[in-house]
Amino acid sequence: MLEKASYLKSKWDNEDRLKLFKADLQDEGSFDEAVDNCDGVFHVAASMEFNIKDQENIESYVQSNIIDPAIKGTLNLLRACKRSKSVKRVVLTSSISTITAKNNDGNWIPVVDESCQVSFDRVWNTRASGWVYVLSKLSSEEAAFKFANENGLDLVSVITTTVAGPFLTSTVPSSVRVLLSPITGSILFYSAGSVC
Repeated sequence: MLEKASYLKSKWDNEDRLKLFKADLQDEGSFDEAVDNCDGVFHVAASMEFNIKDQENIESYVQSNIIDPAIKGTLNLLRACKRSKSVKRVVLTSSISTITAKNNDGNWIPVVDESCQVSFDRVWNTRASGWVYVLSKLSSEEAAFKFANENGLDLVSVITTTVAGPFLTSTVPSSVRVLLSPITGSILFYSAGSVC
């Protein structure tokens, strides 16, 4: 983390306005300090595991290693926001992968909105490219809205465009591989909004 943080800090002139915190979505309470005194929080983290290798019990593996941690991490962050007493709104980034622009008959529809969300069961049963990522997004978003409604937390979900450019990781992030897939053919992906 220090290596990534030093690069980020070197790009920022005013260190008084930039504070970095070490936190882990799987650790309850680790975001408390980071969200304290914040008006708004953006939750943009998600497991980007696209290709699950052959597992003996793939359903159990996906549930315990992808879906459950995604839900737990989202709820840990939302609990920190609730405890803060200062957070007025949480913005959760969803994914274009969680919606469809086709109706049940397979025809294109002119307007895509909340009613166009793909069903968990359909994704689970078809297991199309990126299915594990889609399941983690669908599950964590559903859990987030349930928590927000039960706890009076103002939560919105947005589908942002994907932005490609320099990244801080030592390997090419999965999201960038998705953007390059029309060129590389490595992942079957029909359309995506992107900025490069």
